[in-house]
Formats: sequence, structure tokens, C-alpha cells
Amino acid sequence: MSQHIADLIDGLEFFQEFAYPELKTLAGYFGQMHVDQGRVVFDEGDAGGYMLILIDGKISIHKTGESGRHLLSYEGKGRIIGEMALLDRERRSATCVAETDCELLTVNHEGLDKLAAEHPLLAYRFMFALARLLSKRLRRTSGVLAEHLVS
Repeated sequence: MSQHIADLIDGLEFFQEFAYPELKTLAGYFGQMHVDQGRVVFDEGDAGGYMLILIDGKISIHKTGESGRHLLSYEGKGRIIGEMALLDRERRSATCVAETDCELLTVNHEGLDKLAAEHPLLAYRFMFALARLLSKRLRRTSGVLAEHLVS
């Protein structure tokens, strides 16, 4: 199973800094799930105990505001979803819906803790990759917000 999951994540942008043997190790801490088209993956406000790696399919992300529910984005293969809830253990900040049948990998708190205990350097590198991802997203969001405030 670890080799199958390693094959799925090999070549994804998020994992480009990891050698294949490291991917096989990481894969042992990931779960796998299928979500049918039209199903809610998770709702805004749900408890967040895991993040997702979208292997196949398309997901829409929605946020509720004063004037109702708003589409934030569509996400495709290779996207990391729900990482904030994995890291801060807070409630989900958005709703995710499967726009097509989706194949997903999951990383939960328990798996991350176990990875840290058994492979601390690899866990550090994985967490550092998540930090870089969050930094990129924050910069992009700050840019969009700044443009919105000016207009």
C-alpha cells in the first residue's frame, strides 16, 4: 500500500523536495478515501482533525459570509486542502464539495504525531513544506486583499 500511495504523490509539486524512498515512508502515515461527486467533503465549522491531498478529481471550496455562501476556488490534482485545521486543530474555515468523483489522501493528527516520533527529520521537512505552502497562500491572499481595498 505504501508504494501505491508513494506512486500517487510522486511528481506532485508539494512533494518535489522528497526522494522516492522518503515518499514511501510518508505514505505509510497517510490514509486514502473516495468521495462521490456532489458530496460534501467537510463543512465550514466542522472539527478539523486531518488534511487532504487531492489525487484525482475536482473540489470546490466555499465560504459563508454576510450575503450567503461564496465560491472561493476550484481545486484539482495535487492540491493540499484543510492543512490549517490539521496544524491548529481549529474548526474548518470553509466548506469543500466534490465537483467530480474524488480520490484523496488524508493526513491526521495521529499519523503526524507518529511520523514525528518515528522519523523526526522527515516530519520536520514535511511540516516545513506545509509552512512554505501556507506562506505562499498568505502572500497571495494579502495581495488580493490589498487590491480589493484599493478599488
